[in-house]
Amino acid sequence: MNTYMTFWHYGALIVIVIAFLALTLVTLQQSSKSSAKVSIIITYLLTSIGMIFGSLLFIDSYTKKVTLSEVKDRRFLPTEKIFFTGSVYNNGDYTVGTVSVEIKIINKESIAKEGEPSFQSNAFAEMLGDDPNTYKPSYLITTEIVATNLKPGQRKNFHITMPHPPHFQGYSVYSRVIVE
Repeated sequence: MNTYMTFWHYGALIVIVIAFLALTLVTLQQSSKSSAKVSIIITYLLTSIGMIFGSLLFIDSYTKKVTLSEVKDRRFLPTEKIFFTGSVYNNGDYTVGTVSVEIKIINKESIAKEGEPSFQSNAFAEMLGDDPNTYKPSYLITTEIVATNLKPGQRKNFHITMPHPPHFQGYSVYSRVIVE
């Protein structure tokens, strides 16, 4: 079962294809050079493809409405893992095929907040044997599929496990939902 396409998607696809075919037939009936006809038809084709992708994205923004709520995290020290729990809710009018949750943890004591992806070990860590040429990540990102074929009005709980890097001094959590 294809849950990506709604009747709005099919309608937009049919209208654009019919418009392309009609414009192509009108162009072929004109009495001009064949090289001009080919370039005009190619222009119609490229425009139609762009309109299809644009309309599908536009329709997705109105038909696929999923919210992420109640995201909580707990750090389990014996295994150095972080457990995230929460729920996703389909508040749209159509079934959503795949719902993923992306969780990003950022080290509080890093320069990742300024946009840098990693930090270099400090002088004290080097005295203890840390290699000065190693870069440790300032953030970790994990993405997991938490629901499939989420019906309108349906809520689905999830849990995601992530490792807690030993060099993190604390962390900030950013999460978002990805709908496909």
